[in-house]
Amino acid sequence: MPDKHNSNLEHKARVYTVMMLPVTGQFVVLLEEIEGTRLLPIWIGRGEGESILIKLQQVSLPRPITHDLLVNILKSINFKIEKIVITDLIDNTYYAEIMIIKDKEKIVIDARPSDAIAVALRCKAKIYISQRVLDKCPVVSKPISQKEVDEFKQELESLKPSDFFKDIGNIDS
Repeated sequence: MPDKHNSNLEHKARVYTVMMLPVTGQFVVLLEEIEGTRLLPIWIGRGEGESILIKLQQVSLPRPITHDLLVNILKSINFKIEKIVITDLIDNTYYAEIMIIKDKEKIVIDARPSDAIAVALRCKAKIYISQRVLDKCPVVSKPISQKEVDEFKQELESLKPSDFFKDIGNIDS
């Protein structure tokens, strides 16, 4: 088994929840480490949040939205999305990559995590978080009981992105 402190190590994840913060109108997507206890909160835009929710809630739209269109184009030219990886956290900004395969050739596309997640959900691609990201961000443990889930959501509603990062030295207090 690889060293857990190896920055190339990737942890399989899935979307735990997406929620809108009423005070700011921003969305937060929480990725859940599948074989661990950590959650990764990523603040995202309204459009991306809605796109992720549409897919998670299996809402059927009469016309494709942008993320559907992208997946449809890639499929029509025989590209397969293998996986997405949340790769880094620099100056309070998360980075992601979409891994695409065509005829055994692998192509890596830089993407915002929110777009990468929206695309991954549409084509059932695997989602990963790099060890580098988990080393840089504060650890948030998965709630266990419904009460903990409710308290966690309430805490998130009053939290700003800058509050999340201030303890790790990325933002001046």
